[in-house]
Amino acid sequence: VDPDGHVLEAAGAIEHPVFARSSTKALQALPLLETGAADRFGFGEPELALAVASHNGERCHTEVVQRMLDSIGLAVADLRCGAHRPYDSPTWEALRESGHEPTQAHNNCSGKHAGFLALGKELGDAPATYLDLDSGIQRAVQAAVADMTGATPEELGVAIDGCSAPTFRLPLRKLAQGFARFANPAGLAPERSAACR
Repeated sequence: VDPDGHVLEAAGAIEHPVFARSSTKALQALPLLETGAADRFGFGEPELALAVASHNGERCHTEVVQRMLDSIGLAVADLRCGAHRPYDSPTWEALRESGHEPTQAHNNCSGKHAGFLALGKELGDAPATYLDLDSGIQRAVQAAVADMTGATPEELGVAIDGCSAPTFRLPLRKLAQGFARFANPAGLAPERSAACR
């Protein structure tokens, strides 16, 4: 699909709605950049990488999540993603042998959640409400996903993912259009284009 929504090549039921889950993290992070929150809190490439992707819970990931939280004056306990064991086997073994339990920072989605909290700090939302669908954070995120994919309110379903964050259900063709716009943002508004770049 090109950025204008023209299907270039397809197979299968591309109009069938699918839960995009973690694949939308890059789209969900756009408001973090567009509001200037990422710059204000000093988020560089490592922080942005974790805001837009899943991770294995290694020290190089959990330290960046901690840095993100420190920059906004919050703690790991403020993450509502839940804790699970690191996906990286050596990290899990070392944690277990040390007698420590995994924390929310080990959750593969903790970078996205820390990004949401930073956006909330910028918007004045209470940290405890950052996953609420009616929070300023989630309204901004849903609007960015809808705008990038071209999904109508009727096409963009919302449910709760395994990390407790809202996830979106939309036609696969619309998801492809969102990524085409993300990869080639020339036709978008200047602040959106800059955020994509």
